[in-house]
Amino acid sequence: MTYDRLTAYLSALPQEEGTLWVTGHPAPDTDAAVSAVFEAFRLTLGGTPARPVLQGSLPRETAWLMGAAVPTAERIDPAVTLVLTDHHDVAAYPNPVAAVIDHHPVTDGTDFGSAAVEIAPVGAATTLVARRIRDDGIRPDAACARILLGAILLDTEGLSPHKTKAEDRAMVDWLTALCGEDTDRLFAALRQELLSETDLNTLYRRDYRRYTDRDGAPLLGWAILKVWADACPDLNAVRALLAADTAAPTRVAKVVLHHREDSGREEYYIAVGEGADPLLAAVERSAEGGAVRYAPDTVFLPAHAPHWGRKRYAAHLAEIFDGKIGENP
Repeated sequence: MTYDRLTAYLSALPQEEGTLWVTGHPAPDTDAAVSAVFEAFRLTLGGTPARPVLQGSLPRETAWLMGAAVPTAERIDPAVTLVLTDHHDVAAYPNPVAAVIDHHPVTDGTDFGSAAVEIAPVGAATTLVARRIRDDGIRPDAACARILLGAILLDTEGLSPHKTKAEDRAMVDWLTALCGEDTDRLFAALRQELLSETDLNTLYRRDYRRYTDRDGAPLLGWAILKVWADACPDLNAVRALLAADTAAPTRVAKVVLHHREDSGREEYYIAVGEGADPLLAAVERSAEGGAVRYAPDTVFLPAHAPHWGRKRYAAHLAEIFDGKIGENP
């Protein structure tokens, strides 16, 4: 598995009938894009024609990491069979789904039909794809190994203990041996690219998730804005985005976690719409007295306060919205 062969493959993707289309979630981050590209390439090398497809624009850190190895961006043909990576929202597609490779908790009631499903509680979907590559006896060259490694580092936030499992570390060790990269240095470079983004609309959509009730009705949208402390967007501009988004018919409530990266993880939680008040109250309670009600719609968490993060709050939302919710990118 060489980078030259990968880029040649991406420039002349399989077109024949029966080709699998491999896609990450609709708001692709590095893990979604890399896992889709390399799973499609692995399948094709093994004799099953497959092509990766990108459902949105690549973040700058992803483009920096992948270089020329970027999948096509196009609408998904409703007639093709899909493989989903880094998400498992099969109900979002009219297509048949042949396989799912994901690391997010399974939403209750999800019907996978006849799909081959691998969902494991690891730090990155790319970890699962890298393991498949290794188990197939495929040896990535240094450039391919570096891309896979970078995706795992980004999704585990530099191998943070709360995001990294033993299997992630095993794949990082394998890939590091193949590419010779210093993991700390590579993650720092990727993080610098990520935090160099300043366009508010791009920041808002880059790390966005929506949550639904058990019947698929929208409950909540949640965006995380990761920025340097000296490049924080104007909070009123953020509020204007929230107001416009909440007014859309598919939105019920909206929350932004405004993440200030270089200040010891200071955060603003801004919430509007139905459920905003109880959610902000939950943020205040979780901070154990360390939160500051910055404005009626905003709670500020200083660096020393406990920080739950989006996934833990999402689980807590069942108490707010009176029922189990699911995550859908």
